[in-house]
Amino acid sequence: MNRFFKLSLAAAAISLIYTGPPLFADDGDRLPTASSPIGAHLNITSYDGPATCIGCHESAANEMLNSLHMQWAGPTPDLTNTNGELLGKAVGGINTFCTYAMSSGGACFSCHVRADGNAPHAPDINDVDCLMCHNDTYQRKFVADPNTAETIVDYLGNIKTYVFGAQDGDGNYTTVPDFNAMPAGTTMVDLARNVHLPTRTSCLRCHAKAGGGDWTKRGDMGLSTKNPTLAEDFHMSPDGADLSCNACHSSEGGHKVGGRGIDLRQTEAATPTCQNCHSLKPHDNSTLNRHAQGQVSCQVCHIREFGKGGATEMSRDWLAPHWNPAFCNGQGGYVGHEIKEAYVKPEYTWFDGTSYVYNIGEQISPDERGVYTMAKANGKAFDGKSKIVPIKRHFTNMPLHESGQLIAPKIMRMFMTGDFDQAVQEGMIDQGLTGTYTMVEADAEMLISHGVDPKSSAPSCQECHNLNSQTPDDTKMLPFTALGYHTWPAMVKDCTLCHSAKRMNLEDLHAKHAADGDKEGSAAMNCTNCHTTEPTGFIASQGVLCSSCHEYKDENNTQKIHKKHMEKNYTCTTCHTF
Repeated sequence: MNRFFKLSLAAAAISLIYTGPPLFADDGDRLPTASSPIGAHLNITSYDGPATCIGCHESAANEMLNSLHMQWAGPTPDLTNTNGELLGKAVGGINTFCTYAMSSGGACFSCHVRADGNAPHAPDINDVDCLMCHNDTYQRKFVADPNTAETIVDYLGNIKTYVFGAQDGDGNYTTVPDFNAMPAGTTMVDLARNVHLPTRTSCLRCHAKAGGGDWTKRGDMGLSTKNPTLAEDFHMSPDGADLSCNACHSSEGGHKVGGRGIDLRQTEAATPTCQNCHSLKPHDNSTLNRHAQGQVSCQVCHIREFGKGGATEMSRDWLAPHWNPAFCNGQGGYVGHEIKEAYVKPEYTWFDGTSYVYNIGEQISPDERGVYTMAKANGKAFDGKSKIVPIKRHFTNMPLHESGQLIAPKIMRMFMTGDFDQAVQEGMIDQGLTGTYTMVEADAEMLISHGVDPKSSAPSCQECHNLNSQTPDDTKMLPFTALGYHTWPAMVKDCTLCHSAKRMNLEDLHAKHAADGDKEGSAAMNCTNCHTTEPTGFIASQGVLCSSCHEYKDENNTQKIHKKHMEKNYTCTTCHTF
């Protein structure tokens, strides 16, 4: 195999002259900080590729080998259109940005941790390039192979030759240190001696430029997130909490990192939550705590905008080629026309932690807008588990095969020629498809979780509410009608469901009716007792229904019936169909 320096694990035996027991146990538990190298590493006298690290940290290397970062795929228990099988960017993966990474010919592989890029073969332990995450000075590059040169004619009639990375017979790329991109005098021994825990810089090596450029993909992180201002990201600002990425995205469970957005397929570890650090009652105000404990995620109030450190891509049109000189490892390439925006107000949706994400080969249908949504949050109002979350919605156009499945284009062909039809036709061949296709509008919902504002920037009550329970959409921060808050039966709207008609403002109404964990003996009504559609009937005949809980009583006063049962914390669906 054409691996990093083409050396085997056995080379580790001569890479250290330290003869005592390894300072690390063979589980790779701890690494020094960036400023405090450990003694054993200072005795490294030669660096022979990943084998040098593996000699002492074989268990850690095996953990990393079986992680999402190495495999580009993982279990999918939180996707509702799968059965939990292993999926990801390398298996079934397609998205609204660069579409199908595995057809990029190495363009999308260069920043990932594998020492052979992310070649088609399954990785082995010698592909674990530890320095990618554990030394921020380290830089590497593919070895260009003149024998791979391909001359093309682009859509404008220009002739250009592309040279790709060297590969062996199994498709493994070769990477070598890029000393021109490191400080003068840097040696691999220096880098191996000074490994450290991952920093913000370590993670942003790849994540800042996901999608093909700084701030392009996620909308809530970019290169500036290494040292953001307070306004850009309180959690990671040196003037704020100064947290590292793994303060939330812990990797202590065998190099498996928790954290899954709406558009990600795999879940390999528990998702971090705000409550991991903050209490269930983070405010000194019971009204705000009711929001935090209810349907409003912390991000809604504490991330007012995204794209705060740079413009983020909101849409990409593949039929309008745009030359990007940085693409294809600096050789330049045609990408779709990108529309980017900064300081964008999020959209909002309900999210219960699961989602639908399209996978190659599946059938897909348009929604009521005529748009083919490739990633969508699952959740609905007041179901007891969903919360409102802020999202970035990214649009693109995609090829839809006559069979009803999206075609994964051979995207390197688009990068080289600017002719998206060529990319689609070659993608159809790779997938064994024949026939016709049409271009359709597609989008994806993407969770916004980074870029927390200082608490002084949190919205006031009046920024979201008119305080009269009738806040129209598009006049305040949240679209309450679209989110289902303004759905009431007539008797609820008139306040005659449980008592005679009364009027009070929104704040007093909720304080009286909604459960308040800070007040003993407070009302225990659920949101769905008011925020619900008109019932269609009873779940059983009225006599059977009543006698299932107690002796049947012929009571005709609906106000009295509803009030009594709601006081017992019954929900509408206990008795009614909808």
